[in-house]
Amino acid sequence: MGTSLALALGFGLIVAVFRHLASGASEEDPHLAVRVQASIERFERYKRLPEPVFEMNASEFEEYIAGLCRRDGCTDVQRVRGDTLGGQLTGCLPDGRKAAVKCTRECGDRPVDARHLRTFDDAARARLGAEVTVLVALGPLGKHERRTAARRRLTLIDVDRLESWMKGTPLSALLAPETGRSGMHRTSTHG
Repeated sequence: MGTSLALALGFGLIVAVFRHLASGASEEDPHLAVRVQASIERFERYKRLPEPVFEMNASEFEEYIAGLCRRDGCTDVQRVRGDTLGGQLTGCLPDGRKAAVKCTRECGDRPVDARHLRTFDDAARARLGAEVTVLVALGPLGKHERRTAARRRLTLIDVDRLESWMKGTPLSALLAPETGRSGMHRTSTHG
């Protein structure tokens, strides 16, 4: 896991530095330090994951997430054709509701765009008949994206929540939608 993860995150850090230099900003720019620190913290979070998810290709990652869904009692879990944001899974939750899961391995410095969240949520509900929508993203999820997900009752599973899921927390415990708050207390208590 270490080599490809280190390369991907190192590349992101290099891109941030080059963007800073190309912008002509002064060397006292506090934003560069913040971006560098964020890259270091993200690398530390990624190292905690119990499986080498960053070494998996897109299909392997989707199958891994499908396996977690099956482990937690989901039935009829299938991969369906996705779009450029990542692959999709469908299945039935243990309580009988139909779910659609979007898997995206993007791990750059830019967060998943709220527009992609809306597009996925709309398509999953209209075309796939999903009652529950979930986005599993290895990349960052910003405040705007969390608010968008909360309004739509779309569950976001970022690196921290994925780590918890991989270590045994059942999917049903992760399905509480985001509230849009940052920090450790991001999920609401309503379900």
